[in-house]
Amino acid sequence: MLRRTDILPLLAMAACLLPATPALALPEDSQQPIQVTADNARFDEGTGEAVYRGNVQIVQGTLEVRGDSLTLKVDDKGALSSARTLGKQAHYQQKTDPAKGLVTADANEIQFDNKTGVITLIGSAVLRQDSASFKGPRIVYSTTRKQIEASGNASERVQLVFPPSARNSSKPGSPSATGGSKP
Repeated sequence: MLRRTDILPLLAMAACLLPATPALALPEDSQQPIQVTADNARFDEGTGEAVYRGNVQIVQGTLEVRGDSLTLKVDDKGALSSARTLGKQAHYQQKTDPAKGLVTADANEIQFDNKTGVITLIGSAVLRQDSASFKGPRIVYSTTRKQIEASGNASERVQLVFPPSARNSSKPGSPSATGGSKP
């Protein structure tokens, strides 16, 4: 059973979920309240690990993370180092660019490395923004470099869908110019 004094470190850990990488989030997201719900929560100050289990949902501004469990790890200064969400399907969404729609991701496992700004989707992975989508067993999305790598395996290939406007664009960095997309 959590005591009142135990709740503050858990809320601080949830606050650490916010990516430090400005390219990943709208600035106003960090000014919004954090809402955390789960069936139970545990924080180990010694290891810097917080674990939320059972219908986990964290919402702050446009950021939403849902899953069966969420594990957050912080360094000795209390800064988020990594987050791992598991579920059938775990879900992440956030508006990263005011001119574009939400980036949404679903997978059996979603890993976030705060040091590198990399989101890794594992198992039935889907990454979408506007009309573009990537599907496959594994997708690695670098939020800082705006690069995506989708990997297939022996039983499942990757599927990429680009909207007509992206295919017809001649801007540098567009799918037709680089062979890839920037969610």
